[in-house]
Amino acid sequence: MNGLTKNGFYELIYNNERFSFLQYIRKDIICDVCYITLKNVITGETITFKQSEIRGFQLAGEEANAS
Repeated sequence: MNGLTKNGFYELIYNNERFSFLQYIRKDIICDVCYITLKNVITGETITFKQSEIRGFQLAGEEANAS
């Protein structure tokens, strides 16, 4: 998950579901568990993902890579 501070939109796969048009909000570590919070710029929905369960992650327009 390096490069999260890059400007742009992200896409990821989480629980076999693809999320797109995401903008980085913050990264939190709570009880040794890392969470990434992103906002869907189309719907306005803010979503927090458990980093260890993210299966594909990419800056929009780049190849996906597993984390």
